[in-house]
Amino acid sequence: MIAKAKGISHGKTAIEYAMRESKNAELLKTNLIQNLSPSEIYQEFIDVSKYNSLCKNKFIRIEIGIAPKDEVKLSKEQLREICNEFSKRFGFQNHQWIACSHGDTDNLHMHMIVNRIGIDQTVFDTSFISMKAGIIAEKISRDMGLTIANQVQAKQKMRTQVVSFKRNLALAKIQNLAHTVLSEKPTTLKQFYDSMNAKGITITEMKNKKGNIYGLRFTGYDETFKGSTIGNEFGYNTLLRAINSNLSEEVSVSTEINHTLSNNHSAGSQSSNMQSAIGSIISGLQTGEDNMNNDDDEESKKQSKRRRNVRI
Repeated sequence: MIAKAKGISHGKTAIEYAMRESKNAELLKTNLIQNLSPSEIYQEFIDVSKYNSLCKNKFIRIEIGIAPKDEVKLSKEQLREICNEFSKRFGFQNHQWIACSHGDTDNLHMHMIVNRIGIDQTVFDTSFISMKAGIIAEKISRDMGLTIANQVQAKQKMRTQVVSFKRNLALAKIQNLAHTVLSEKPTTLKQFYDSMNAKGITITEMKNKKGNIYGLRFTGYDETFKGSTIGNEFGYNTLLRAINSNLSEEVSVSTEINHTLSNNHSAGSQSSNMQSAIGSIISGLQTGEDNMNNDDDEESKKQSKRRRNVRI
């Protein structure tokens, strides 16, 4: 069993809600009340509290939850006994109150609405009232052999810890994969998505009503995380900037390579032209030398002929 309590000002609404037929409500017990309809009960509360103008929250609402496995073994009389025990342990003997059970949900629960102003005009102190309600619920549970809230909470905490460990493990694995793929410097979002998908991680783009992408979700190992949970660099805009930077870097490297190749080609062409010019010059010199040799041979022949003529 578990319980919580709170001081409230909307007494009429609380009483009507507690007794509402649509909640499959049943009036279990009343204290210092003569009437049975919500409006008449509320009026009785007002008749007692109307002379106290200083108190703001003149009503107390207590909610009592019954553990599912205890429902089958609790009779209506025992439910009434539980309400009586709450009244005694809180000290509501001189205060008007009603108690109703609700059967509209999977778990049986009860509502107690209490007039904070007693018939002797004393005002009930609501300091730490919800904590007191929890303590009283635990004591009544022990006395009646019912499920204690702390034991249920301990089991829930253990389940939460197990779930939390599995989730944290999945998060660590996805983070490792995401950083590995990002280190490969993808140049488009599709490359990043496909690489992650190949590793078993699905990425979903989150869009607003206008169709604009505002975030990413990473799903893997039966868990789903926001991109920013994976890491600040995996928010949509941040990831997009990183990928654009990779693309710019790749384009820059490609341009530099092309420029180097172009320079090498130009230098090769210039070298070829120079070699061709040098070849032409050498060829010209050889031709000139040959011509000079030919002229020398001709002159020698002429001189030899003149000497023969002189001898004759």
